[in-house]
Amino acid sequence: MKTKLTRIFAMVLFILAMGCGTASAYEKEEGVFSVVIELDGVPRMVTTEQTTIGGLLEEVGKSTEAKYVAKDMENTDPVTDMMALTILPVVEKSVSVPKEIPFKTVERNTDALLYGEKRVVQEGQNGTATVISKEIYEGDTRKETIFVEEKVVKAPVDEIVEVGTKKPENTIDGYKYSRAISMRSTAYTPFDAGCSGITATGMRAGKGVAAVDPKVIPLGSKIYVPGYGVAVAADTGGAIKGNKVDVCYNSLSEAYRWGSKNVTVYVLS
Repeated sequence: MKTKLTRIFAMVLFILAMGCGTASAYEKEEGVFSVVIELDGVPRMVTTEQTTIGGLLEEVGKSTEAKYVAKDMENTDPVTDMMALTILPVVEKSVSVPKEIPFKTVERNTDALLYGEKRVVQEGQNGTATVISKEIYEGDTRKETIFVEEKVVKAPVDEIVEVGTKKPENTIDGYKYSRAISMRSTAYTPFDAGCSGITATGMRAGKGVAAVDPKVIPLGSKIYVPGYGVAVAADTGGAIKGNKVDVCYNSLSEAYRWGSKNVTVYVLS
């Protein structure tokens, strides 16, 4: 109600000013303009010596300690006597908006894990920031948004992931091995012709002993032959050259059943 009365009072003053202005128009100094300015829906009569709209707005702004723009007019437009214009206050508003800062994932190599395996040793946490900007309004219309700064409220915590670099150990039937060799296998017994029952390394021949070429498998090595089992490369033979292995059995029947076949010999670690 108070605002409405104020506007009515201002309108009355304006009408009186307009009426007086007609009588005194001839008494005005040359170069002085009467201008009707409407602000917040209320007209006001002002006099000015400014010749452009921009100069007039600056003059009005100094008297009110505010900044204005003219609606539908340019600052370079000329001021004319008894012209009417609507001005809008230019207001700056500071706006703060929260923002999430995503965490980063950092990978670290470790030989405690097998190659290709991963495990999270530190969970990542997003951080937060406040984005401060300045909004420029002309009247009720936002005309521009200007970025001012971004303040970190809570820094993000990196997610740390360990990545395995350890090479997997070779295993066969539960045995760890360092090499796998394709070989031709035969079988013998301690009682075969030319056999003394004692191997080239001094071990007693029997199940668990194999004859090899020392250039291929060093004597004393432990080997695993699928279908036979674990044996010690403790013997040699005139016919055992290159990729050949002669496994020892305790009986001729077992040796005959083994026969001659292609096998993969695993040198155990």
